[in-house]
Amino acid sequence: MKKNRCLPFFALLAVMSTSCSIYHPQAVDIPLISHAGDTRVDASVALSTWLLPDVMTLNATVSHGFNDWLAGQVHLNYGGENYYGQAAPGAYLSLGEHGLLEGYVGMGFGGAWRDQAEQVSDSVSSRTYSYSGRFTVPFGQVNIGWHDLTGAHIDLALGIKAGAYNPNFQYREYDSNGTLVPEDCYTYNVPSFLFEPQLVFRIGGEHVKFCLRGSYAWLSDIEGNVTSGTSHNFTSDLFTLSAGLNFTF
Repeated sequence: MKKNRCLPFFALLAVMSTSCSIYHPQAVDIPLISHAGDTRVDASVALSTWLLPDVMTLNATVSHGFNDWLAGQVHLNYGGENYYGQAAPGAYLSLGEHGLLEGYVGMGFGGAWRDQAEQVSDSVSSRTYSYSGRFTVPFGQVNIGWHDLTGAHIDLALGIKAGAYNPNFQYREYDSNGTLVPEDCYTYNVPSFLFEPQLVFRIGGEHVKFCLRGSYAWLSDIEGNVTSGTSHNFTSDLFTLSAGLNFTF
């Protein structure tokens, strides 16, 4: 009985060890632009997870207010086996002394890869796998928040991002001799609806603040889990936590 009870646990470990993460929630700054000429630069380190942390990225976002309503931002991140970037024009509206509403429409692009990763062996054979590919994400995002609260210049913000995730990934398996196994190779290109909310907390001085950020991502075709059919063992990370510094110029 004890052995049988352990089977789901070992099956879960096997799934995690052979999963291929093709998207993670992005650590993009919610700038809360408040006036013309307002420039924000955000730099952070982020850790993404499905069940266990598996992606770490370095992130940078630059945002700028061009006039009394028009804003824009660009973002880049890199994680060794993945990258992502996006650009988005937007608009902002003051809601009283500290409140702000922002809206952005943009395009994201990225990729992920892993070469000859170890795969769990069974009693008959041992295999390795690799995958690589790219994706695009046209999106819209709405941010609402409050800036410079109290003498500690606290910022609080919520962002809701929605878009279309369009992947083009190739998955390949190799036997114990390193020979490609054609019947276990395929292309994954099923579009998904992307829903990605984010919470931001900043505290510090007038020009430099410490930032904590939490993000969640849901893809309709993958749902953050290993599924059967065309998605096979492709996954998306569910959560990203990041910490860094935010500069105001």
